[in-house]
Amino acid sequence: MAQVQVARSAGKQWFALLALIGVAMAAVLWWWSHRDDAAMGETVAATEPAPETQAVALIKTGAAAPQTAVMPTTDAGLAAQQAAAAEVVARTPAMKPITGPVTERPEFVSEMEWSMLKGVAQQNPTPDVELTRLVNKLRFMKQLELWQSMEHSNDLAKRRVLAEQLLDDLPQRVANADLDKPEAQKLQASLLKDAVSNEQERKKRAEMEARRLMGSSAAS
Repeated sequence: MAQVQVARSAGKQWFALLALIGVAMAAVLWWWSHRDDAAMGETVAATEPAPETQAVALIKTGAAAPQTAVMPTTDAGLAAQQAAAAEVVARTPAMKPITGPVTERPEFVSEMEWSMLKGVAQQNPTPDVELTRLVNKLRFMKQLELWQSMEHSNDLAKRRVLAEQLLDDLPQRVANADLDKPEAQKLQASLLKDAVSNEQERKKRAEMEARRLMGSSAAS
């Protein structure tokens, strides 16, 4: 239990973008569920922004508002999109980071997430580089969430694969300022328990991983 609590604490920063996307989705769905009332002639106070404007505003984190949005057809349809994207991560736990420009929506990114990420990336001076960074950050978050959810799973092999992939990616997350070094160190210690079963080997591996994190901190 302590292992997962450490990871959840460390994950707060990483889930911020996904949480903002979720809030934006909820605002869009609110508009969709009330569209019939609006069509019947209900008026909206001039001082209250339109729901779709609220959705755009909620995703702001220092960047300008995204310029694109995907309108889901139903709550069930949106849930199905998210579930399908999560299933891709569950099927391929060893998924590696994407290198180079992301020109098409990866399967592990839902249509709504893709729209939001592209909108945020377009506000960056180098949108292609930023989109790749955001997509890889989202992939990391989903892999971490899957690993956390498997705390009591008997599938130790899958947990080990996830732990190895997350460990491999940690230095890059620090270099990208997606998380700070102290949080990465705490998460690293938890992941090593799944990645290396032998205590002596784990100590040696911990020293190596610590050097990798030091290198990423210097680079950033």
